[in-house]
Amino acid sequence: MLAARPASGEPRKSRDEAQRSALRSIPIAQIQPNPQQPRKEFDATALRDLEASIRANGLLQPITVRAHSNGHDFFIVAGERRFRAVQRLGWREIPAIVRDETDVDEKAMLTLALVENLQRSDLNPIEEGEGYQQLISQFSLSQQEVADVVGKDRSTVANTLRLLALPSQVRRMVREGELTIGHARALLSLGDDHRMIELAKVIVAEGLNVREVERRVREAGTKRAAARGAAPRVEVKRPPEVTRIEDELRRRLQTDAKVHLTSKNAGELRIPFFSADDLERLLDLVLGASREAL
Repeated sequence: MLAARPASGEPRKSRDEAQRSALRSIPIAQIQPNPQQPRKEFDATALRDLEASIRANGLLQPITVRAHSNGHDFFIVAGERRFRAVQRLGWREIPAIVRDETDVDEKAMLTLALVENLQRSDLNPIEEGEGYQQLISQFSLSQQEVADVVGKDRSTVANTLRLLALPSQVRRMVREGELTIGHARALLSLGDDHRMIELAKVIVAEGLNVREVERRVREAGTKRAAARGAAPRVEVKRPPEVTRIEDELRRRLQTDAKVHLTSKNAGELRIPFFSADDLERLLDLVLGASREAL
C-alpha cells in the first residue's frame, strides 16, 4: 500500500525540521537544573571563560530541555554550563530545544548529561565513576550496558568504578586534582583505607609520581608478608626485560601485575584483582573475543 503524498504546497517535514521546530526561547525562571546531573562541581574559571565567550559571541548552541509534568516548567537535559553562564549574564530567556517527556525519561536525562560531560571532558574521575554507578544502581544496567551507552570500553568503565572504593578523603583528593587516576589506582592495591590515606598525603606533600607510588605499594606488600611470617621467596636475578614486561602488563591491565622468576626460564605471573567485577574486566582483557566461545 502506497503512503499518501502530502498535498501540493505542504511538503512533508524531515526529522531535522521537526527538531528545529521544537526550538523555543524559554524564560530562565521556568528552567530547573537536571536532577540527574552527574557533575557536582562547576569550575569557576571555566564558567567565567564561557560567560565571556557568550557575552562576546552570543549563545552558539541552544540548551536541550524536557517539559516538566506540571506543564509549565522545564528540566535541563543538556547544557547546564551554558544555562549557568547566561544566568550570570542576567539573561531573562534562553534558546532551548524542547524534547518530549516520552522521548526523554529519567534514564535518558542521566545518560545524555553524562555523555555530554564525558565528551567535553568536564567530569573529574570520581564524578565519572559516580555517574556510571548511578546508571547501574538506578536502572539495573550491567557494566557492559553502561559502556555501550556512553561509548566507552567495558574495561574503562570498570577501572573508573574501582575508584569509588577509595576512602572518602582520597576520593576528595582525586576530585580536586591533587591525585591523578594513576595515583589512585596504585593506592587501591594497598587494600587498606588507613594506608591509602597516609600514602595519599605523602604523594601530595612530596609530589610523588605514579612509578614511585607503585614502588612504595610493592614495598608495603613485602613488609606485610614478612610481618605475617611468610617465607621469603627465592628469586633469581631479574633481567631488565622482566621489569619492562611488568610495566607493559600494568599499563595494559591497570593492576599491579608481577613476574616472579624461579629459574632462568621459569616462574609465575601474578595478576591481582579486587572484586568480582574487576576479575571480569581482567578476563575480558586477557581472553578477548575468545572468551565468548568458552
